[in-house]
Amino acid sequence: MKPLVVGVSHRTAPVALLERLAVPAAEAPRMLGELLARSYVGEAVLLSTCNRVEVYAAVSAFHGGLTDVAAVLAARAGCAPSELAPHLYVHYEADAVRHAYRVAAGLDSMVVGESQILGQLREAYAVAAEHDTVGRLLHELMQQALRVGKRAHSETGIDR
Repeated sequence: MKPLVVGVSHRTAPVALLERLAVPAAEAPRMLGELLARSYVGEAVLLSTCNRVEVYAAVSAFHGGLTDVAAVLAARAGCAPSELAPHLYVHYEADAVRHAYRVAAGLDSMVVGESQILGQLREAYAVAAEHDTVGRLLHELMQQALRVGKRAHSETGIDR
């Protein structure tokens, strides 16, 4: 299994699309289940905020995992995967880890250094853990990303 991040954000998609993709907290468990029901996805964390919707997944193959995650996101948006594709960003292996760290530190936020994303990532991880959709890979990734984010905020003053 390897880490994969597939998402849309304020940088890649119009607000109308972000609104269609947004996942209220009560619906997150169902969407996590949909992701795990796919052939190539073994673990999943879903981060849904006003500025982004991202799936952090542990996948057994890049193309299969990407296809699986994109299909679930497209279904959520009520469109074909080909319509959603131009708005997606994809990070795999080391790039996925780097992206998780950037998100946790607030470096990928609309307002650089905003600290709210760290709490949102912590909550997304907690929901996934509560519903048994994280395993060893995503557990370690999320734990380390949360440490990186906390350290970035406490040691650099980035949120000032």
